[in-house]
Amino acid sequence: MSQKTHPTLLNRLRDAADAMAWNDFFQCYWPVVFSYARYRGCSEHTAEEIVQEVMLKVFEKRDVFHYDPAHGRFRNWLHRIVNNQVAERRRRPSERIRARGGDSSDAAIERAAEEPAPDAAWDESFDRTVLAALMQVVRRQTNPRDFVAFELTVLQDRDAGDVARLIGTSRNVVYKARRQVLQRIRQLAGDYADDGRLCRQVREALESLPGAAAGRSVTGQIAKTMQHGRNG
Repeated sequence: MSQKTHPTLLNRLRDAADAMAWNDFFQCYWPVVFSYARYRGCSEHTAEEIVQEVMLKVFEKRDVFHYDPAHGRFRNWLHRIVNNQVAERRRRPSERIRARGGDSSDAAIERAAEEPAPDAAWDESFDRTVLAALMQVVRRQTNPRDFVAFELTVLQDRDAGDVARLIGTSRNVVYKARRQVLQRIRQLAGDYADDGRLCRQVREALESLPGAAAGRSVTGQIAKTMQHGRNG
């Protein structure tokens, strides 16, 4: 995906009082931090704590958000913070972080925790997370009936005629709604070879999101932490 972090959002994040900007950032990026921490061998509980630690690092270093693409990609900067937090956890005597594939040896854990550069797993997780967040933007911008038509035909692979009867419209309206939603996703998410590939990417992005329980736990923790930081 040719998605880039939006400079306007990054600039808004420099103002710690901009609660909406922080909420937008958190809702977009916490799943990639959580998923990557899990990929690196962290338990769900430890991954939730790493999300909180990473968000605090971003909050503390908000001056980095003088966004300049010439200085490197934001995803790489965020990866370094996440990777450092996993490595720091690995150094704690009380922490047991299993390396991918179930290998718990020190050598395997060391390799997993100290990999210096973003890898395919990070890039894939990052792209899917951003695409899933963009889907929520498109949902808010779309007529509810049209988005339901898109979900049923594209995400659930339902027959357009059946969907038309279900939502009380015509087959042509269903096709038009599907096409318009796909066009909007493509505008936000970047170029894809064809609708079939885009649809698959959307399905995979939504399926890869952490569960609702993890989301509620992380959201509650970070809301308290950010409120404390703004009041501090």
